[in-house]
Amino acid sequence: MCGIVGISVKNNESINELIKIDDALKSLQHRGPDNQSSKRCSNNLVLGHARLSIIDLAISANQPILDKSERYTLVFNGEIYNYKLLKNELISLGYCFKTNSDTEVLLNLLIEFKEEAILKLNGFFTFAFYDSEEDKLLLARDRFGIKPLHFYEDNDKFIFGSEIKPFFDFDIDKSLSSKAIDLLFTLTYIPAPVSILTHVKKAKPGCYYVYSNNELKETVYYVPSAKNQIDLSYSEAQTKLKTELNKAVELRMVSDVPLGAFLSGGVDSSIISALAKDYKPNLQTFSVGFDHPFFDESKYADDVVAKIGSKHTKIILEESDFKQNFEDFFDKIDEPFADSSAYAVYLLSKKTKENVTVALSGDGADEIFAGYRKHYAEWVVRNSSQFKKSGIKIASKIVSPFGESRSSKIGDINRKIKKIARGYNYSTYERYWNWASFIDQKDKEKLLKITGKIITDEFICFNSNDLNEVLIQDQQFILPNDMLIKVDMMSMSNSLEVRTPFL
Repeated sequence: MCGIVGISVKNNESINELIKIDDALKSLQHRGPDNQSSKRCSNNLVLGHARLSIIDLAISANQPILDKSERYTLVFNGEIYNYKLLKNELISLGYCFKTNSDTEVLLNLLIEFKEEAILKLNGFFTFAFYDSEEDKLLLARDRFGIKPLHFYEDNDKFIFGSEIKPFFDFDIDKSLSSKAIDLLFTLTYIPAPVSILTHVKKAKPGCYYVYSNNELKETVYYVPSAKNQIDLSYSEAQTKLKTELNKAVELRMVSDVPLGAFLSGGVDSSIISALAKDYKPNLQTFSVGFDHPFFDESKYADDVVAKIGSKHTKIILEESDFKQNFEDFFDKIDEPFADSSAYAVYLLSKKTKENVTVALSGDGADEIFAGYRKHYAEWVVRNSSQFKKSGIKIASKIVSPFGESRSSKIGDINRKIKKIARGYNYSTYERYWNWASFIDQKDKEKLLKITGKIITDEFICFNSNDLNEVLIQDQQFILPNDMLIKVDMMSMSNSLEVRTPFL
């Protein structure tokens, strides 16, 4: 787990920009506190890497890493879980290795198979792989977008990085994107490929990019599909699911540094912790609670700990915790981001890092198994009788004088009833966007003094009326742009790697 950054200049007038790479690496030090190094790969390209050592802690496994001929250079952020199998395949093809790292395996795999190597990877990653003979830079992001990747381009240079922060160490155009501001106030986050800066774009999940001759070309290599269904009975599906989850957890237990698990007490993190305990008897688990009875769910984590017998750390957050960490929290955010749980994830990560360097989490399960209340609401809207529809609409009118709030039971019930009632009036497409939105169009127009809706076709597309299509939209849209970026940003700001077995 690390941070990567690189810059390619397009003319001799901008050549001095290359020497700023070390300053850019300093701004990624929280992602890679163990080592920061850079490599001048050609007259106009330099690659940089900030390392958080997880597998093979030796200096020889530091990056950037080059092959023996020095034709190829790699900087890599993430973990390749099946690297030992891939290493054996490469050895059978005649490759030799000087480290025990997954990085060297990825380097040789890319040398041998080029872009096709990406399809062999089981893991989460972003990387930049440079071929000096062809003067071609290959960049890629993992299938679900667990790891972030950003691009900046103007007439003089092309920059990439794990975060936007290092871009500010170069001479860049800092113009704000009005589209991003519109999206932010709609969603509370800014989805890829848009960013808060007009000239910065985010790589999409499941895509790789080739930068050559001052041109960036995108290729989609992975899209989840609702069509890949298996005909199994419920009991057979249970057995297969447990088998697959066991494999996923076992692969993610490989680490040369202390490893633990987030345990909120919810179904997803409880399953992961229980499975991980089988592989690590002294497993450490971590949960966060609040000194407010309506929000505190830490008692559920206590029940799971009593069941599985993990060594548990419960962090009860008080108002003073939020006040003391406020400035540092905002200093770690690249662009405006308003997911209300981000601060709690930040504080959980900070406390967890005091004990371990790697943590497993249950992220991704809700988007796969329809775990959110909105998924149940979608099912209700699609399957309600006319009598039930009428009942919900009448109930929404009765509670309309009362306020909506997530902070009280009555206010939360009112909010849900009204939201479902409104959902009956929308198409699947409109309902999805409205339920993903934080405020409605009229309120946003008052706030921003703008008119006209965002073109949502860029972000969402329904091809059928199958409920699985809704889950796939969540996997491609909300999961990488909100949930996963939140966990990556908050954990890596504390030099903590988080692994997601459900993905």
